[in-house]
Amino acid sequence: MDHRERLVRLVRRSDADLAEAALLCGVEADPDLDVDLALLRIDALADGLRSTGFVAGEARDDATTIAHYLAVDLGFTGDHLTYHDPDNALLHRVLERKRGLPITLTILFVAIARRLGVAAFPITLPGHVVAAVAGSDRPVVVDPFHDGALLDEDALVHRVAEVSAGRVAFNRAMLRPSSSVEVVRRLLNNLTRDFQAKGDAASALWTVELKLLLPNQAVEDHRIHGDLLEQLGRFGEASAAYETYLDVTGDDSPDGEVVRRAAIRAKARLN
Repeated sequence: MDHRERLVRLVRRSDADLAEAALLCGVEADPDLDVDLALLRIDALADGLRSTGFVAGEARDDATTIAHYLAVDLGFTGDHLTYHDPDNALLHRVLERKRGLPITLTILFVAIARRLGVAAFPITLPGHVVAAVAGSDRPVVVDPFHDGALLDEDALVHRVAEVSAGRVAFNRAMLRPSSSVEVVRRLLNNLTRDFQAKGDAASALWTVELKLLLPNQAVEDHRIHGDLLEQLGRFGEASAAYETYLDVTGDDSPDGEVVRRAAIRAKARLN
C-alpha cells in the first residue's frame, strides 16, 4: 500500500497508532524509511520498561513511571535550542536524536504507554501538546517536552498562558483527548511552518499535500498549496490550487482579490 494511502486510512481509525502515522509522514522526508522497522524499535522501547516488571496500575503511578523512563532512562527531552528545526517534527529523527517538539515527544510517550496497556492519549493545548493518562476522576497530564513533568491544574493554567502570551485562558474542556486527525494535522502544520521558514518550498509542499488528503481539510491549505507550487515554477498547478481556494471560500474570503490576481499571474506565466 502506498504510504499516503496507508496514512489516510490509519487516521480514520479511533485506535490509530500515532507513532505509525508520524512515521508515515516521515517517509516523505526520507523515502527509504522503513516504517515497520521503526515501529519495532518503539516496541523495543516499551519492552525495555516491561522487562523491569512494569504492570499498568494507578494512573498517576503509570504516568510518573513512563515519564521517568522516557526522560531519564532513555534521555528523550525537548529541543529548546533549535526548536524550529524540522527534524524535531520527524519522529524517526527524534528517535535518533532524542530531541523533539512537544507533539513528537507526546506521540512517543503515548505510543509506549499504549504498548504497555496504559490508557494514554494526546491533548492539543493551544500552542503546546501534552500527554495524558486516563484516571478515575480526571486525567493525569504529562509534559514530555519538559522532561515528563506532571502538570496539575495550576501548572496547566500557567503553561497555556505562557505559550499563548496570555491570549488564551485554560479551561478543563481542553483536556479532552485529541483525535488522530487533529494530531497529524498539527504535526504537519509544524513542518509546513518550519520548512517555509528555511525557504524549503519543495519540502513544505509535501506537508501541504498530505494535509489536503486528510479528513476535514483546512481551506487555507489550498492557498498555501498554490503559493508553494508557484515558487517551484509549477504554474498551471498553482493556478488550479488558487482557483480551488476561491471556489471553496466563495465571496467570504478577505483575501479573495489577492488570490484571484495570483491565479491570473500563475496562469500567465505558462505562456
